[in-house]
Order: sequence, then structure tokens, then C-alpha cells
Amino acid sequence: MSLTRELRSPRSWVNQFFKARIPRVVEFARGRGGAVKAMETVVPSSSAESARLVGTAFDYRLRMHVGADFADSEVLPRGIDLLRRMGSGLGPTADQKWAAAIADLLTEVPAGDEMVKARTSVVLAWVDWGYRSGGIWSDGLRAAVEAIGRNEELGWDSVGASVDPCVAAEVAALMDIVEVPRADSALCGTSFLGSRFVGGADADLILDGCLYDVKTTARPRRGLTPMLRQLLGYALLDWADEFELNRVGFYWSRQGKWMSWELDQLIGQSASPAGSLGGLRKEFKRCAHERAPAFLQRSAGRRRQPNQPSTSGASRTGRSVGRPLPRGRC
Repeated sequence: MSLTRELRSPRSWVNQFFKARIPRVVEFARGRGGAVKAMETVVPSSSAESARLVGTAFDYRLRMHVGADFADSEVLPRGIDLLRRMGSGLGPTADQKWAAAIADLLTEVPAGDEMVKARTSVVLAWVDWGYRSGGIWSDGLRAAVEAIGRNEELGWDSVGASVDPCVAAEVAALMDIVEVPRADSALCGTSFLGSRFVGGADADLILDGCLYDVKTTARPRRGLTPMLRQLLGYALLDWADEFELNRVGFYWSRQGKWMSWELDQLIGQSASPAGSLGGLRKEFKRCAHERAPAFLQRSAGRRRQPNQPSTSGASRTGRSVGRPLPRGRC
């Protein structure tokens, strides 16, 4: 499972914890729904079939923009290794060549124009999907593997040659309207000390202690309550306050809008009985150790300790990114 699925499942310890201790998220969401609903969609979805792929690809394109080190991410190298071991069905030679090429390319920032970077982000999305599905590879990734098998000159341009131009163009259009808030530190694809207890959980972007989830949807008002629960879940999984989170929010990529709230405000209006972030983290951690499935607890025992070098794809700290984010919105 993942955090999202755990939150949805009535039998999950995570779902039951939220119902017992943080039951009023729906009220918080109701008070912010008007501002979310009022946002204008700038980049509509061109195809229902490709909407999910565009969303995942844009996540990677945005991480690329703020300087993420993909070679140090958790998901991509594992996805490449899984392809190497399981195969795409096109033969071991093609799979090994493709995996080696991608592994080498992940050590460098994709160069070229925006369309090259957009196509690259789609390829990374395919690898992400394959890893998270346990080795179910998309037709697009199979086409990329096949193309690389025939190509002697490997670069990001050739790796993304099989990407649908319409999908790449939509990712580029989303990138065209983004204005990333200026920040002294940026972390991408970050996992938490408690992530393994829910079968995996990684945040899209953390800018100066504000955790953002990137949402690529034409209807941002729909599902705001579960989206906020997901943000709170991430914050609670940071058991040791490793990332010093103080705000959570969303980047609505089709609307080009950033929106965030103080964590204390969200918890203060959602928890019952009242509790602090630190106190709820302790309760959540205790509940995880008592009620999470045994196989997840064994996996969690192998998680890195706090303050060790992260394998989460952190960007270069100290880098200034974009413009300042207006605080106190909504």
C-alpha cells in the first residue's frame, strides 16, 4: 500500500487514526473550498487518457527545474534496477542497454530545449510507474527501450524520442506558467522516517520547511479533504522533525497557483481532542509500531536514521529558487 491507499482503506490503521484523532479535516477543507474553486484553469487537459501521465511527468519536470539530483532519488534507481532484473519483454540485451543508458544519464542534468526536458520527464514518469506497480511497464517505456536498442548515440534527446509530442507539449505548457517561490533550500521526492510503515510515502517538494504536493487537475475543488489528509500524513511521518516542517500546501499546476497553510493552524482546526504536531507524531508513531502489518515494520527497520545523508533526491541547499511565495493565502 501507499499513504494514499492507507488513508482510503477503512481497515487501515492510518485511516482509523485519522478518524479518531484528526476527524475535522473536512471542516477545514470546507472553509478553503471557495478559494480553491475560484482558481481559473490556465492549461486544460488535452486528453483524459494522458492526464495521469502528464501529472507524474510534470512532477519530475518541476523537480528538474529546482535542481533535483535524480541519481540520488529513491524511486528512479530502483525502477531501473527492477527493469534490469524483470525485463520489459523485449529481451535482456535491450533491457540492459536501456537501464545502463538511463543510469548514466541520471548523473547529469538533461540539456536541451524545453521539449527535450519535457520528453525526459515523461520517460522518468514511466520508470516511476513501473517501479510503483511492481514491474508493469507501459507501452511508451517499451517503445523507448526498443528505440535505444537500435540507437548507438544515447542522450536525453534520443531516450525521449518515443514520447508522444502532445504529452510533451502539455508538460511544457505547464512549465511555462510556473513561478517557483524563492527559497534557501529545496528538497524533492523526500521520504520520511515513518514512510515504510505505510508502504512508501514521498513528498513532491519542500521549500524552506513548507511541504507542497503538486496537483495536476482541472477540478481542484474535488477531493480537497483527502488531499489535506495526505499532507497531514506526510507531516506526521516526519517523526524526528527531520525536515522542520512548518507549513503544508499545494501547487495547482494547471492553474499556476501556490497555496499553503501553517501546520499548527491546520492541526488546531482538525484535531479532536486538540493536540500539537509533536504530540500527534508520537501517537502516530506508537500506533504504527502497534498496528502496522509486520512486513512493513520489518521493512521500516532498514530505513536510514535521521540526519544521515538523504537518498531522497535533495536539491543543492542554499540555492535561491524563483520568487517569494505570498504567505497567508486563503
